[in-house]
Amino acid sequence: MEKKNNAKTKEQGLICALIILLSIMASYYLFLHLISQIHYIKGIHQIRDGNYGAAVTKLEKAARHEPNDPLIWKNLGKAYHELGVLKPIKEAFDVSKTAKYYYLTAAKLNPLDAETAYYLAREEVRLEKLSEYVTYLYHKKENHSYQALPYFKKAIRLRPNAIGYHYDMAAYLYNQRKEDELLTTIQTLARIYPPTYYYLKKEPLWASPVKEAFKTGLEQAIKEDISTRDAHKTISYLLSEEKEWSEAISHYRQALRYKANHNSSEDFMHLGKLYVKNRQFEEARSCFFRSLDLSQTKEKDLERLYYTYKKEGYPEELYLFYQKAKNRFTLSTTMDILMARSLIDLNRYHQAQQILVDVNQKKPTAEAYYWLARIAKIEKDWGSMELAIQKATVLDPSNSHYHQVFSQVLRRLTKLDRAEKQAGLAIKHRAKRSAWLFDHRAWIRWDKQDYPGALKDWKSAITLKPGRASFYTHAAEACIQIGDWPHAIDYYQKAINLDPENKDYQKRYLEIKAQS
Repeated sequence: MEKKNNAKTKEQGLICALIILLSIMASYYLFLHLISQIHYIKGIHQIRDGNYGAAVTKLEKAARHEPNDPLIWKNLGKAYHELGVLKPIKEAFDVSKTAKYYYLTAAKLNPLDAETAYYLAREEVRLEKLSEYVTYLYHKKENHSYQALPYFKKAIRLRPNAIGYHYDMAAYLYNQRKEDELLTTIQTLARIYPPTYYYLKKEPLWASPVKEAFKTGLEQAIKEDISTRDAHKTISYLLSEEKEWSEAISHYRQALRYKANHNSSEDFMHLGKLYVKNRQFEEARSCFFRSLDLSQTKEKDLERLYYTYKKEGYPEELYLFYQKAKNRFTLSTTMDILMARSLIDLNRYHQAQQILVDVNQKKPTAEAYYWLARIAKIEKDWGSMELAIQKATVLDPSNSHYHQVFSQVLRRLTKLDRAEKQAGLAIKHRAKRSAWLFDHRAWIRWDKQDYPGALKDWKSAITLKPGRASFYTHAAEACIQIGDWPHAIDYYQKAINLDPENKDYQKRYLEIKAQS
C-alpha cells in the first residue's frame, strides 16, 4: 500500500514538473512574441514616419525573436525598398537585392500573400533598371537576369481584381514592348475598373491600339454588367476624343439611366456640352437648366456655361440661353455683367450694351458703366466713353483703374488738366505704386509742356522700374527741354547701358553730346 502511495506521489510530481516546464516554455514563447511585436510595431511606425534606417533596425530585432512571421520579413523588404530610393546607384542596387531577399523570405512563409508577390514584382522592376545602370557605369555584367512578369502574374492570380497590380504590370509590359500582353492587361483593367481611363490617358502608353483594347474591355464590362454606369461614361469620353459626338451622347445618356438618383449637376453639365458640340442647342439648354436646378453654385456654373458657348463660337445661342435663363432663374448683376463681357469677346457689342443698360436701369453700378466705356472705346465713340467712365469713377471713386481709363480718354480729347487730375487719382488709389501710371501722367504733363512735372514722374517711374531703358530716354528729353544737358547725357548713357543694341539711343546720345 505504501509503495502504491509512493508511486502515485511520484507520478503526480512528474505531472506537476511537466506542467511547470510547459508553462515556462509557453511563457518564454509568449515573451519572445511580445518582444517581437514591440519591435515590429516600432518598426512600422518608423516606416510611416519615413525613418527607414531605424525601421530596419527594429524589424531585424523583431525577426530575430520571431523568425517565422511573414509580416515582419515583408515589412523589412518595404523598409529596404524605401531606403534604396535615397542611395547612389551602386549602393541602391545592393539595397534592392536585400529587399528582394526579405520579400522572398516572406513569400516562402506565406506563399498565398498577393501583396508580397506584388512587392517582389516591383523590386524586380527596380533591379532590372539598376542592373542596366550598374553595367553601364561600372562595366560589371550581372550574371542574374531579373524578371518581374512572373511575380506580377502571381500577384494578379492571387488577387484578380487588384487595380494597382494590373496598372503597374501594364506600365512594365509597355516598357518591355510586350504589346500583346499589354493589350490584354489594358482590356482587363477597363473591364474591372473603367475609371482607370482618367489615369491611363496621361501615360506614354496611351495610343490607338491601347485605346481600342480599353474600349473592348469597357464593352465587356457593359455586357457583364460590371460598373455599367462608369463604363458607358468612359466610352463616351473615348468617343469624344475622336469627335464622335452622336455616339458619345448616346453612351452618356445610357450612363445616366443607371443609378439615376446619382445624377449630379456636373453630369447634366457635361451632357449639355456634348450637345453643344453636336449643335443640338435645344437639348443642350435643357441639360444646362437641369444642371443649374441641381447646382449649389449656380453663378460659378453659369460662368462655365457662358464660357462653353463662347469657346465654341456660338454668340447667338449664348444670348438666347441667357434670355431663357433670365426668365427661369434670378440672375445677379454679376452674372448679367459677365454675360455682357462674354458677348463683348464675341464682338456682339449691341447685345452686350443692351444688357449693361438694363443693369444700370435697375441699379447703376460702376462695373456696368466701365464695360459700357469699353464698348464705346471699341467703337471709337469717345464722347460716350468719357460719359460712361466718368459715371464709373463717381460710383466707385477709389478704383484706380477707372480713374486711369478716364484719364486716357480725357487725354485723347485733349482735356489735359482733367486728364492730369484723373491720373493723379489713379496713382493715389493704386494699392501698389505703378511705374506705368507715372509714365502715363508724365506724358500728359509733357503735352501740357510741364517739363519739370514730366521729369519728376519719369524719375518716379525709374525708381519703380530701374531696368526699363525707355524711362531714362524720356527723362533725358525732359531734361533737354529745361536745359539740363549734363543730366540728359547721363540718362541716355544709362539707357544705352540697359539696351546697348539700340541704334536710336546711340544716335541721340551722340547728338546731345555734340550740342552740349
